[in-house]
Amino acid sequence: MTGWIVGIALGLVVVVIVVVLVATLITTAFLIRNEAREARASLERVGESTNSLHGVDGVNASATGVLEAAKAARKVLGG
Repeated sequence: MTGWIVGIALGLVVVVIVVVLVATLITTAFLIRNEAREARASLERVGESTNSLHGVDGVNASATGVLEAAKAARKVLGG
């Protein structure tokens, strides 16, 4: 009879340990999910704030053209 009690007690201990581990894993999974959502939202904000950088090449080309025209005008005007 003592063997059965020991066996049941050990079984209960194992079940409790498994429950604690599973609860810890689930809690960690929810924390990771929340962090991932926050990271995604942050990346979307970064993407929105850098959309205007796509036009920098065009602005640079226009500014270069204006500078070249100004240099040519200066030469024509003798400056």
